[in-house]
Amino acid sequence: MIFENKFKQGSESWLAARMQSIGGTGISKLITTKGARSKSREDYIYTKAGQRLTGKSKSVFQTYEMTWGHTYEPEAREIFEITKDVEVETCAMIFSDENRNWHISPDGYMDNAGLEIKCPQLKAYDKYVSGGVLPTEHILQVQTSLALTDFEHWFYMVYFPGLKPMILKIERDETLIKIIKAEVKIFNRDLENLINRLKGE
Repeated sequence: MIFENKFKQGSESWLAARMQSIGGTGISKLITTKGARSKSREDYIYTKAGQRLTGKSKSVFQTYEMTWGHTYEPEAREIFEITKDVEVETCAMIFSDENRNWHISPDGYMDNAGLEIKCPQLKAYDKYVSGGVLPTEHILQVQTSLALTDFEHWFYMVYFPGLKPMILKIERDETLIKIIKAEVKIFNRDLENLINRLKGE
């Protein structure tokens, strides 16, 4: 693993690094939570090829919800540290290896564990907390983080200011992790082949 600390999440350097690599949130474009190939895989491979070739990507509009999440994430992380009596480290990205073609951008990490923080609006907070389990839409993100780092577990935290946070300890799904690792490897191979073909190499 390579821990990247030369820049911060959200910076221009971070955005540039993301374009050259598959991120944890991008895995849902490769496979489903059941491990089947996603219907969006073909569009995604052309998107990544275009980013690799040009170094450019579509601008991401910062919604109110995104700004809210970024605002309260540090507060949530502090509460997690107090609640669990641990010190959480942060970094811009963690790459799987020196090739830097697969990464995650964790909200924090500790000894052999990571942290994913969600600071949703109140309706979503209530939905997540009432459910009491890792939401389906976040399964791949968390299991991809476990797949890349080989950490033993990942903490999933849902936070809304002034309310009790939900903190779940998510264990490794070795069956899904095996599929994630295989599909990332195949996707990167297919991506390189596509770029070489388009360049006439």
